[in-house]
Amino acid sequence: MIKNNANPPIILSLGALDPSGSGGLQADIETAASLGCHCAPVVTSLSSAGAGSDIESTAVDSSLLITQARSVLDNMNVAAIKIGFLGSVANTEAVHTIIHALPSIPVVAHPALLLWDSDDEEQNDLPEAFFSLIVPQLKIGVFSLYEARTISRESDTLATTAQALTSNGCEYVLITGTGHDHPCFQNSSFNIKGLVQEYHWEQEPPTCHGASSTLAMSTCAYLAHGGTPQMSLNQAQNYTWQTMCASRELGFSIRTPHRFFWADKNIESSQDLPATKKSH
Repeated sequence: MIKNNANPPIILSLGALDPSGSGGLQADIETAASLGCHCAPVVTSLSSAGAGSDIESTAVDSSLLITQARSVLDNMNVAAIKIGFLGSVANTEAVHTIIHALPSIPVVAHPALLLWDSDDEEQNDLPEAFFSLIVPQLKIGVFSLYEARTISRESDTLATTAQALTSNGCEYVLITGTGHDHPCFQNSSFNIKGLVQEYHWEQEPPTCHGASSTLAMSTCAYLAHGGTPQMSLNQAQNYTWQTMCASRELGFSIRTPHRFFWADKNIESSQDLPATKKSH
């Protein structure tokens, strides 16, 4: 349940600035607002393009990142923290310092390795730094199967990949796109004891730029409202599915989640949202 309060919960979001406005910090701002939260965005890196496979990113100076974050933490009552693409190992170290000093604030992260350039000197050890410095501080980590395996360096089975993350301190892990051996779309959540829940959909929405940011931030928003991790994951996946089903073609030859679908007068109910049959 979402609590009634005069002021919305504040979420400190650290991530990339996406010029298309479909992913990164813009996605976080829209998602937080849609779910009754206020997003305080801290820029970690600047993306060269809005979408595509060859996006370059430039990390901000780690001292500037710390200054941005501290200004928010010193002047606002932050209820939760969401971490996206951090841009460099130096920034990962800086964010670790910030969240390590705030153990009472829940942290949700999605590493956004789509932006990772393994040949960039500032980024080449980013997955290892994320695993050793960020994962142990997480209430919930949201990963694609590729991201989970890259960061954990465990690719044997889905269970062993998840175990590598939870045994390193991440309280809950959600791995998306785990249903390749099933006739329906599937995500899977885990904790230290193992598999918690599998989420199945007979249909899936279109591929969207910014969907993972939407999922991670919506999870963080439900946590900020006081939800349990499992409830937050359940609600966030339902919300993200609806934003993707209502997605719009805004450019870059890819769809953008409609994070305010519920306020769109052209959509009467969730039954009006398009979806496609699972094809893999």
